[in-house]
Amino acid sequence: MLAALLLAILGQSSFPGPVVTSQGVWVDSRAIGGFTIYAQFPLDQVEELIDGLGHLAQDIQSALGIELGQRPVTVLLFDSQREYQQFLRREFPDAPYRRALYLERSGRAFVLAYRSRELATDLRHEATHALLHTALPMVPLWLDEGLAEYFEAPPGDRVFGHPYYKTVRFWARLGYVPSLNKLEQIARMEEMNGSAYRWSWAWVHFFIHGPVAARQELTDYLRTIQNYGVPGSLAQRTEARLGSLRTLFLEHFRK
Repeated sequence: MLAALLLAILGQSSFPGPVVTSQGVWVDSRAIGGFTIYAQFPLDQVEELIDGLGHLAQDIQSALGIELGQRPVTVLLFDSQREYQQFLRREFPDAPYRRALYLERSGRAFVLAYRSRELATDLRHEATHALLHTALPMVPLWLDEGLAEYFEAPPGDRVFGHPYYKTVRFWARLGYVPSLNKLEQIARMEEMNGSAYRWSWAWVHFFIHGPVAARQELTDYLRTIQNYGVPGSLAQRTEARLGSLRTLFLEHFRK
């Protein structure tokens, strides 16, 4: 059961060799950048990915201007989709099925994923969720997913290389601006369809790479949350500070 797995993992002060639990054998381990990673395969097979994960916390802190929490994140990497699915069915039967997941149990943060062509993207996405939730008591759903979509791309692709970028620019040239107010009202994952993910990413891109004052407003908003304050509407806060969001959004993506 999960308790046996966690006791075996958390009880390892070092990793001299394979950890054998009722869940199987974890053949490799690494501690890096706030993550403790356990894998069913040698981690040197994904060395570049692991190194990149080690820089993710610093990337997020630099972009958002907030300090991340010190709560550790445990990453479990499975060798195959079959192993991953079996583990989820046994230990998290109510969890939605995705290629990777961020979950919390007993006050600890976990990221679960399996080896696939999308592992790097999946791991960065779910690890972003985990890091944000170690730092903030809550994260609005649209912003949580928008930031995860943004940071799932490798660093060199985050400004101009994300798959959403061309589509968002196309719609901006036609004068379309997604409603940030409507995104802020999304309260359930079931409401996060494909377009909601895309437009959430677009607004995150605007706040990080648009006007300097917009980025500062995002930082102030997140710091209010971090201090257990009531942040209000980010859309309304930003318009009060900068003026028309519609105009600023179009200027940002039409450049």
